[in-house]
Amino acid sequence: MERKAEASMQQVLGRTFLTIIRQVDDLSLLLETDPYADYSVSPEAKRVISFLRDLPVTAPALPVELDGARVLRVVGREVFTAYVPSANGPVFMKLLERTFGAEITTRTWGTVKKCVGA
Repeated sequence: MERKAEASMQQVLGRTFLTIIRQVDDLSLLLETDPYADYSVSPEAKRVISFLRDLPVTAPALPVELDGARVLRVVGREVFTAYVPSANGPVFMKLLERTFGAEITTRTWGTVKKCVGA
């Protein structure tokens, strides 16, 4: 389905955007399991979920950290990260792309909750 969506974009728009699809039931289960509960995450920290297109080729030794951003957990094709916003900008995205490559899409925990509730 992801590849079909990208092919349609190419045909209609003349360009494509990375498409990653998850079922609502799967997202709901992620929210119920609260993967952040086992970690000490600052109340000011943003919690983000990155969705990978494919399973990681190799599992990184966790946590992976960069300038206050921490990849805490990987479950299947989902990566759970926490970071405290800083003047250095979105270092968590640099950390994610360096660790997992560019074929990812990232959403905040709150955004995933809204999608499930829609």
